[in-house]
Amino acid sequence: MKILLAALVLLSGSIVEAADQPSITVSAKSEIQVAPDEVVLYLSAHTRDKHLSIAKRDNDEITTAVMKVFPRYSIPDEDVKVTDLQVDPDYGKYDNRSETPLAYEFVRSIRVRLTNFKHIEPLISDVIEAGLNDISRLHFRVSNQRKYQFEARKLAMTYAREKAVHLTELTNMKLGSPLRIEEGIESNWNAGGFGGAMVRQEQSQPLPDQKPAQPVESKLMLVKLQKDKGQEEKTIQILSSPGQITISAEVTVEFAMSSE
Repeated sequence: MKILLAALVLLSGSIVEAADQPSITVSAKSEIQVAPDEVVLYLSAHTRDKHLSIAKRDNDEITTAVMKVFPRYSIPDEDVKVTDLQVDPDYGKYDNRSETPLAYEFVRSIRVRLTNFKHIEPLISDVIEAGLNDISRLHFRVSNQRKYQFEARKLAMTYAREKAVHLTELTNMKLGSPLRIEEGIESNWNAGGFGGAMVRQEQSQPLPDQKPAQPVESKLMLVKLQKDKGQEEKTIQILSSPGQITISAEVTVEFAMSSE
């Protein structure tokens, strides 16, 4: 995997001379750019009815159909997880609430991990065709982030020492061993939060006490990262090339100093 290295060195440093040990404190930050190798899709099936049993039945049917899609893309069972199940009774508006629920909304959430980015767009199309009506997020990430976090940390320490050496030389002193090391808070979990596509299929619902005179109208909203939304091949290309993830590390190090 090709790695691009970039560094941001914080221009901060201080020299402290205690009664028996002069020291210098410096801070440094490093950034590593890494191409992601997996993506997590956050999917949800939303159903609604005035009868909870019907809302659940409809949701079960959608979920069953959606789960049958994943084997077509050779997705292992361990990479597909039902993460949440939520039932929300609707009592109406705040200024006119009912004592009993007017309807129930049944929501089942599914999380899917993909390693072949070329499958993203066709998979999204297939699960929508199966009845899924909410794709809230695509999270591109690095599976072995721990490895690159170590590299970023090592690089930050290198930059800290380089800066300490330079500052020490300017004061005609000699740099000694580290006395104290502090690491900044790592915020790399969302570094790969690249929103490739968001899909939500909204249904215009009849009132709880009314039956629709015709099939419920569905409106599909698909947001794609492209200027020309009519070019499917361009969409696939964009989702297959999500860019790079920044993994960073920041350290503050106090070094001992001595006279040359």
